[in-house]
Amino acid sequence: MIALEFKDPVEVTTSKGDGYIWYMIDYGPQSDTLYTIVIKESGECWQMSHKDFRIKSNISLGIRGDYQNGNTYNQKMNSVENDPFKKNHN
Repeated sequence: MIALEFKDPVEVTTSKGDGYIWYMIDYGPQSDTLYTIVIKESGECWQMSHKDFRIKSNISLGIRGDYQNGNTYNQKMNSVENDPFKKNHN
């Protein structure tokens, strides 16, 4: 197992809102790496895999923002099917 605390905040977009990566845990090749993300608006901490968030644009690091506009990831992340708290469990 490898654990890493990020010294510099990395801004991300998630289905729960915008946040910062705080901590990363890698349990090895048989499982996904988990990232602890602090949501800005609520202060909640969520553990997510790399499939559940996207890095926000950062011009100094060369990460462009145009990938966030109109792509299928943002549409998918905001849909009801991908959020178990929004699903209707009838």
